[in-house]
Amino acid sequence: MRIRHLRTLALVVAWVGSLAGMLPQAVAQEYPTRPVTMVVPFPAGTGTDNMVRPLANELQKSLGQPIVVDNKPGAQGVIGTTFVARANADGYTLLVGSVTTLAANVGLFKTLPFDPVKDFQPVVGLGSTSMMFLVRSDSQNLDLKSFLDWSRNQPAPVTVGYASSSGHVALALLSKVTGIKFTPVPYKGSPQALTDVIGGEIRMAVVDVGSGASHIKAGRLTGLAITGARRSPSVPNVPMLAESYPNNSLVTWIGLVAPTGTPPQVVNKLYQSISKVLSTPEMVEKFAASSFEVEVVSPADLGKRMQADQTQWVQLIRAAGIEPQ
Repeated sequence: MRIRHLRTLALVVAWVGSLAGMLPQAVAQEYPTRPVTMVVPFPAGTGTDNMVRPLANELQKSLGQPIVVDNKPGAQGVIGTTFVARANADGYTLLVGSVTTLAANVGLFKTLPFDPVKDFQPVVGLGSTSMMFLVRSDSQNLDLKSFLDWSRNQPAPVTVGYASSSGHVALALLSKVTGIKFTPVPYKGSPQALTDVIGGEIRMAVVDVGSGASHIKAGRLTGLAITGARRSPSVPNVPMLAESYPNNSLVTWIGLVAPTGTPPQVVNKLYQSISKVLSTPEMVEKFAASSFEVEVVSPADLGKRMQADQTQWVQLIRAAGIEPQ
């Protein structure tokens, strides 16, 4: 009798073990069974937002569930980032992160309610762009040199608006290489900063190329320089900062991350699905329309980039003398 019980127990243990082995595969096959939310920690209409929406539209076709883009702006991306860090680690709440939220903010804030490395699981790198300095098109200083010469001769530091940590650091870099002190003016989003440049409330704005390109094409604003390592196809006539100040460039990137603890099978399914979507010529074209270059990066490599850039940007922030908030 005892032997029969032992055999029965062994069969149950084996069955449970085989079932446990099948669970991760089942999770990946079934996911998602309801809408997935991508949180953008910046306002609607920004370059990041414009880039993510066409991706979400195509991704929901392959995943078979709605992909909801949820804008949660504020505090240079901290509000939306914190929201995702505290969300359930089930793959249904994702963060459209960036070098701003996942690297630069470490050096720009005394404390953060999350740890970019410990609290997030990298999913996939999406694309890259750069920052751009813009002034009103009716300004007398429509190139970088004349604007800098004019700024040096002003009785008070010139006001410059920014809407992200990347913009803040780009302005600090400009100040460092030129020796000119500016008055930084923070905004909740790029559209507000650009509106105030157009309205004459501030003299210059630093925003991502995607946010400023349409204003250049409409003739409202003029780009003085971009921070990228090469000129942007979106604004080919705007020179690089490095053309005037060699070896000084900043490249910003966008990537998708999930709360730590998200099942690896879910992360892999998202990575594979998004990689296929980004490989299409149509998506490359749509990214280009928002002044982004498609740059697919694996979860492991995105994690390495987050750590490396955190070190690099914090060093740059400190070297520029920016005091953490």
